[in-house]
Amino acid sequence: MIDPALKAHYREVVDACQYRLIGHPKLTMAEQLADIGRWAERYDAQDLYGEGALIESFQRDIAELLGKPAAVFLVSGTMAQNVALRTWADRAGQRRVGFHPTSHLQLHEHQAYRELYGLEAVLLGDPEQVPTLDDFQGAGDLAALLLELPMREIGGQLPTWDDLKQQADWARSHNVKLHMDGARLWQCPPYYGRSMAEIAGLFDSVYVSFYKDIGGIAGSVLAGPEDFIEEAKTGIAQAGGNLYSLFPYVLAARAGLERNLEAIPQAVKSARWLAAEFRTMGFTTTPDKPPTNLFHLELPVEPDVLVENAIAFSERHDVLIMPMPRALKGRHSVMEFSLGRGIQQQSRERWQAWLQDFYTSLPVQ
Repeated sequence: MIDPALKAHYREVVDACQYRLIGHPKLTMAEQLADIGRWAERYDAQDLYGEGALIESFQRDIAELLGKPAAVFLVSGTMAQNVALRTWADRAGQRRVGFHPTSHLQLHEHQAYRELYGLEAVLLGDPEQVPTLDDFQGAGDLAALLLELPMREIGGQLPTWDDLKQQADWARSHNVKLHMDGARLWQCPPYYGRSMAEIAGLFDSVYVSFYKDIGGIAGSVLAGPEDFIEEAKTGIAQAGGNLYSLFPYVLAARAGLERNLEAIPQAVKSARWLAAEFRTMGFTTTPDKPPTNLFHLELPVEPDVLVENAIAFSERHDVLIMPMPRALKGRHSVMEFSLGRGIQQQSRERWQAWLQDFYTSLPVQ
């Protein structure tokens, strides 16, 4: 979609920007390693093959945060989700699992659920809409149902709390295990007015990521009942996920949580303000009023033209004003804005001026 050389130039320029509209203020590798070092001083030894105080205490802390009896840390969210679904499927003696057509498992993993884990997908709901209870009717027998909170591919949308409770009730009444793709669960409490443990309490198992919103290097946690987690550990080992040591990822996750988790409610408010600013310019956002700190912006401009203009703007002002276009809708570019502490680097008035300068000067079709 975008010329590779242009994409590489964009990354080089925006990585050097002092101010960032999206995400968090950039940390150099040295700064991130220093964060890891500060946390490392609290432990006597690194973890070995999933054991040791460093990793076990972190797993307990995240399990408590999510209101689950147990949790296991692993480096890959893709592995966490597929292992979770296969574990529920093995228990049920049923290979069919349900998820939305825009699930990461369907769009970005080359159908690993089928090719590596022997699962059969039942796609439920309209690709452009949050799934409803009606979408589950007629699904047939399922071992597990995966719901993503929030739903990245449709702009961070969420079901209402009442709808989510009804879907959880449906799963239990049909003896279907409910698994949460909670890669970005951190974004959800402001919308629901409930803790992460209360939200996760509707689900049998939960996955969370530590580089999305949190700013870790990589890594994830899978949480659920103790016996489920013990079975999942076998699946993780079979997939080559029980690494000799994971301490850099665990410590980076701890540092990221300390640095960024409390900033998310303010980032949600900033996302609502920013989406409103774009709409006053005549542009389309999905959704109109973001429930989280993530939304999509649609512009009637070719991706290469957008990127060229973003590079020139960043070089003039030392500002990252626009994320890389991630999709095309007809001849329109779609960009994903995921806000963090970066937007707090400048006043809203300063950002308004930069936004007007950049977006109103684009060659809109």
